Amino acid sequence: MRRALGGLQDNRGATALEFALIAPLLLMMIGGIIDYGNYFATAHAVQQTVNDAARAAIGGVTAAERQALAQTTADADLHQYSFLTPGAGVLSLDEGDQSLTLSLTFTPDGGSFELMPLAPGLPVTITRTAVIVRGGY
Repeated sequence: MRRALGGLQDNRGATALEFALIAPLLLMMIGGIIDYGNYFATAHAVQQTVNDAARAAIGGVTAAERQALAQTTADADLHQYSFLTPGAGVLSLDEGDQSLTLSLTFTPDGGSFELMPLAPGLPVTITRTAVIVRGGY
């Protein structure tokens, strides 16, 4: 009788079974962390790029010169980041009476930031804006 119940006491495969049950959840969590990290790094890089472009644009005398300065600076900044594709961003310049507003809309090459399709809430594009007030105040 002891030999028949001996198999119920053996728990050598319990760890492997527990890992097999938890591994998919762990891999999805790691994939989500990578997805959100990639999105936040890209959003930060786009914000820094539009900030630099706005600083460069304020030195222009005419609207065309400001646009050219902003575009040149944005293109140079996009080349510096390995995960941003130059040309994937659209820069727009809006001139008000007392302010200069630049917007940069970035769309990734693959059309999405998601490696894992289950990571919710990641937008398709990132739009960031920088405003510079003109004048001496």
